[in-house]
Amino acid sequence: MFYRVISFLLFLGIVATVAFNFKALLSYGRANEIERSAQKALEARNWEKGIALYEAGHKQYPDNAEISMRLAWWYLKNNQPAQAETLYRGILRLEPEHLEARIGLANVIKRQPSRINESITELRQALKRYPHNPRLLATLGGVYKTAAENPQETRESVRKWLYTQARYYFQESLKLDGGQFQTQFNLGVAYQNLGDGTAAAKTYCKALQLRPDSYQSRYNLGLVLSELNFQDEAYRQLARAVQILSERNEMAAAQRLAVQVQAVKNTVFNSNRRTLTEPGVPSFLEKSCLLQSTTP
Repeated sequence: MFYRVISFLLFLGIVATVAFNFKALLSYGRANEIERSAQKALEARNWEKGIALYEAGHKQYPDNAEISMRLAWWYLKNNQPAQAETLYRGILRLEPEHLEARIGLANVIKRQPSRINESITELRQALKRYPHNPRLLATLGGVYKTAAENPQETRESVRKWLYTQARYYFQESLKLDGGQFQTQFNLGVAYQNLGDGTAAAKTYCKALQLRPDSYQSRYNLGLVLSELNFQDEAYRQLARAVQILSERNEMAAAQRLAVQVQAVKNTVFNSNRRTLTEPGVPSFLEKSCLLQSTTP
């Protein structure tokens, strides 16, 4: 009798396991089906259709973190941060250690300047468990950078402190993964705002090695080189930024930038400004990101 009871219990356990796995596979298959349909909506930039697809999936499988994460992304693309925040919090109630949901929640919260500290708290909580995650470190640096860029923050000492914190976390992230373009660029911004033009130029150069067609990196590098009095190379970098925008057919932005490029070009021939023409380019930068062979 005892063995029959044990066998029956084992049988129930097997049935429950199979049922659970079948449900998980069904949920996974449904997620893939939604993703395929949503991809078509994304290509058509039909945000409403994409959201409708994932909302239906979320209603059917409310505990599926993948579907919830995708729906949160779509909400953000459609400028619905409150709905995205609700989803991220729902995931974290079920899976408190879900790192991507924690990062997503922090990024949503930081959109409101009054909630910056809340965003930092969320990320520091995750950092206790994932102290060597480059994405987490970069995100935390990004929150400090966002706080420093808040136009309502007019205290220079506070802004410097915030950029210092941002610089630290960007550096730590890049030690673990140096191939992050956005983190390299953000580190350059931090250096630039802390008054370290040489370090900023070197960092923008690293960003350009990862993404040579980044007009923003060319633009910022040009501004930094102008401040360092490398006017010839500054002009070339800014002119290349205009060219990149033109190639993308972003003509309005290209025209606005061209005005600034012309102003820098004029300083090249201003006797009151020092230009270094021997060799004419900053020697502390990697040659791969310089445009010294281009005629101004």
